[in-house]
Amino acid sequence: MEFGKNSFNGYRSIIIGIAAALLFLLILWLIRSGALLFTIIFPFFLAFIVAYILNPMVEFLEDYRIPRSLGILLIYAILFVAGFIFSVTAIPALITELQKLGEMIPQYTERFQSILLHLHSDYQRINLPESLRLALDQNILNLQKAIQEMLERVTGVVLGLFSNVFTFLIIPLVVYYVLRDMDNLKRSAVQFCPKKYRNWVIRIGSEMDSTLGAYFRGMLIICFLVGLLTYLGLALVGLDFALIFGFIAGLTNIIPYFGPIIGAIPAVLLGLLDSPALALKILIVYVIVQQLENQLIAPQVLGRSLGLHPLVVIFVLLLGGKLFGLAGLIFAVPFTAIIRILLKNIINLAANRS
Repeated sequence: MEFGKNSFNGYRSIIIGIAAALLFLLILWLIRSGALLFTIIFPFFLAFIVAYILNPMVEFLEDYRIPRSLGILLIYAILFVAGFIFSVTAIPALITELQKLGEMIPQYTERFQSILLHLHSDYQRINLPESLRLALDQNILNLQKAIQEMLERVTGVVLGLFSNVFTFLIIPLVVYYVLRDMDNLKRSAVQFCPKKYRNWVIRIGSEMDSTLGAYFRGMLIICFLVGLLTYLGLALVGLDFALIFGFIAGLTNIIPYFGPIIGAIPAVLLGLLDSPALALKILIVYVIVQQLENQLIAPQVLGRSLGLHPLVVIFVLLLGGKLFGLAGLIFAVPFTAIIRILLKNIINLAANRS
């Protein structure tokens, strides 16, 4: 019996992670059935995440006796200045590169078609069975269509981030009120719980705060550094549109496991259209940046993981990405971590009561 108990305790973290993933699946299904509702509440959900990230800065200013509302306005002013500097430096260059990329897509498509025709003529010389030859022809056509669509979407995806003006206007307003009333919101949430469970709820909230707060703030820093290092590396090896691909690398890096691969593929393919040597240099840049992130940046910034098994992370990423695209890939892992924390504490509470 003792062996069984130790075995269960050893695998309890994995079991809780799997249960969290299944509960995440159920919640996604419920949300998916009300897609319009999800579209409406998503800006508010994103605003709560931003407020959650900024709250430690507001509390830091409060420690110096700066009123909370004034502290929020000061942080907004700092962010506005930083955003203004970014908008007059990086954004015009980014838009210029996007426009140039859009103009170059027909030429890149033509080059890619030339490469495919060359490969096609090479393997045509080999004596292959007719069925295998037809299958290769069809796969080459499918690959051509897929890469052409991907190149055409690069401009649309990046510009789409700046197109939803209403969302970007409403989020700062919601963030302000959430930050201003953060303590009241926490107290109100606790008051809804029965008295005998309030300490338990406070403990869960504290665990979520320490885990997810560090994760979100750390990931923002990591994504910025990865994007910057990728941009510098790609510019150094002479790749056109280095700023675009640096931006994409930073954006996709927030997705565990798959993000670096997703961010690297467009740049490597574009380099391959120029020469295999350039593609190899680009690949080396991404490998070096990821090694720097894994060995130096991430351990220092994040410090600890969310406590999820890699198989659970991969499962919820595939699921979230399939149902909600980029938003699902970004929020699937932290959302599952929240469910895991809740399940773990519920199980511990039940165990203590028994």
